[in-house]
Amino acid sequence: MKKEYHYFFNINHDKCKEILELLNLNNIKYTSIGDCISLRIYEDNLHFAQICKLLKHKSVSLQIRCEYSKKELSEAKFLRIWLRRYSGYPQPEAIDVKNSYINYTFDIKNFCIKCGSGLVQNDSFYLKKSFNIDKIRFGGVYWVYDTFFITTELRDLFAKEKFTGIEFVPVKNIKTKQIVDNIVQLKINEIFPAKLKYDIEKIIDCKQCGQKRDVMKMDSEVITSKDVLKDLDKDFYLSQEFHGDGFLCCKSVLISNRVYKFLIDNKIKNICAEPIRFE
Repeated sequence: MKKEYHYFFNINHDKCKEILELLNLNNIKYTSIGDCISLRIYEDNLHFAQICKLLKHKSVSLQIRCEYSKKELSEAKFLRIWLRRYSGYPQPEAIDVKNSYINYTFDIKNFCIKCGSGLVQNDSFYLKKSFNIDKIRFGGVYWVYDTFFITTELRDLFAKEKFTGIEFVPVKNIKTKQIVDNIVQLKINEIFPAKLKYDIEKIIDCKQCGQKRDVMKMDSEVITSKDVLKDLDKDFYLSQEFHGDGFLCCKSVLISNRVYKFLIDNKIKNICAEPIRFE
């Protein structure tokens, strides 16, 4: 595993002009977007420390991510996955809870309007359209980041593989209220039996319902106890923990090694994955 640092900065700042000279002098690749520079650099770069020192000020945007080798991913017993891109929104698209997708798709009896916890799904998701699902085959919509949708063709392959911990729920069209025939929700029913450990940026404590959730550091590894391995008999799990800031928190989605290999073998490209480390 290695960490990639993605810097985005304006070249009109004095220190940024200095960094640009350093990049050009040492043939370090970057992308120009108007007056801004997009730079991706790894920790093992000879000039990494110098670049970080020069760019350490508030006008620079920084994102850090862990990058894993194919070997690390293929040998992982379990992995955390999320989507590269999302399309559209669950319907009805409204802020008012009673007139929004929340009330259509979930039981809101124990729902907290401050942090979003307490929802229990009791109906299908409603969509305007199936967001080009035939092309990507494995997708999701904004606001529900731990919920995935797949084509019926992919559903049949999942069923043939007998993956466990999931069920397939019909998706409905918001206008007609009829089932959409080329897409289903991949609903995950199992909760991971151990807590996950990771570096935390901050903890959010809802003052209304007492629910706590973490904002995970973007470059943190995910670790859990190796003792839990003997209890993992499902292919799909949701984490016990909620992650994220604001109203749109979600759980982590965890998959077995055989699900990951299936996704790779079937060229499902809309996913990102990282190994879960057992120790």
